[in-house]
Amino acid sequence: MDSVNAREIMGIIPDELLDRLAIENKVDYSVKKLKGRTIFQLFVYGILSGKMISLRILEAIFKSNKFQKLFNVSSDKVRHSGLGIRINNIDYHYFENIFKYLITSDKVDEIIFSNKKINARKIDSTLVLLSSKLLKVGMDDNPNKKSLKYSVEINQGIPVNIILFKDQKYLSEENALPRIVKDKTLKNTLNIAIFDRGIQKKQTFVDFSKNKIFFISRITNHCFETIKELEIKNRQTETLNIISDQLIKFKIGDEEITNEEFRLVVGENKKTKEIISFITNVFSLSADEITDLYKSRWEIETFFKFIKQDLNFSHLLSRSENGIRVVMYLTMIVAVLLTLYKKTNKIIGWAVTKIMFLNDLEKDLMNDWHFEMTPAFETKNSHFLAKVRDG
Repeated sequence: MDSVNAREIMGIIPDELLDRLAIENKVDYSVKKLKGRTIFQLFVYGILSGKMISLRILEAIFKSNKFQKLFNVSSDKVRHSGLGIRINNIDYHYFENIFKYLITSDKVDEIIFSNKKINARKIDSTLVLLSSKLLKVGMDDNPNKKSLKYSVEINQGIPVNIILFKDQKYLSEENALPRIVKDKTLKNTLNIAIFDRGIQKKQTFVDFSKNKIFFISRITNHCFETIKELEIKNRQTETLNIISDQLIKFKIGDEEITNEEFRLVVGENKKTKEIISFITNVFSLSADEITDLYKSRWEIETFFKFIKQDLNFSHLLSRSENGIRVVMYLTMIVAVLLTLYKKTNKIIGWAVTKIMFLNDLEKDLMNDWHFEMTPAFETKNSHFLAKVRDG
């Protein structure tokens, strides 16, 4: 894959699409300023421009000549209070549809998903907390705090699905994770959901198998009947000594709860000597491949760190449910764009990627400035040289 510049990455979401979706979602009806496309461009540029953004910072960015020239935006006056009202009320489905278009686009498929025999769906959740005096929606988990839970699925490094949970029952991963695990998957590939120990109910694993949802997870407390000891061809991975690979059925007491069969792969951490058990319904891969796929789940942990530290995700720019969803989808869009840029240009590190993407995007401004100013300098210099020549 050849390197791709920032303009080409941004071009995956053309202005024509933004305007068409604005009409379909009716977000620009009776709106003279801050149309849907402008809100999208302002947030993308704002998130790229710094680690922290606020409504006042976005107001300053909107007023800047750099933003207005880069995105061909008129110089209408906009105040931060107006921005806040617009974010609270603009239909979040507009940005959800932009996100869905992006992750299913041909360019993303070419860079990320083409020729992938195994689709490793890394799935996990993260919490954002705010004072209950400021945030009315959310879960009551800590004194004087409200919690919002985001469950995210990462495929090949990019977020392809995100669900916002605000109801109390979804504090438990037993309720939250199955929602996103059961969502749609890629066609013509082996889709494997990979998640940590948030799910332990045996019936949930049984339901996954009955619905032909493949998974790999860690399991702690388990009661099972061993059906067969499976052959282990490679007992060594980078981090584990594989102890056993068994075909099992779950039991409660002396009773089997299902006819569904699973694999239980047990390994020992080489450094800590911790015994780790993996549960899966994937039978076509070897034991070491199962454990290596689970290890790749760490990618989602680094993703959460990236969006919280570099994309302002832990700071709630809006406190209305609609506004929270708006910012959620905008953040995921920026994350996808940066990941595409990072992968195609083989950049190491998210902070570096963000800086390089912004510099690349603004490079055209310098080229335009040079193009516009050069004739003026040439005219001035020619007059000066003529005076020198004429004495």
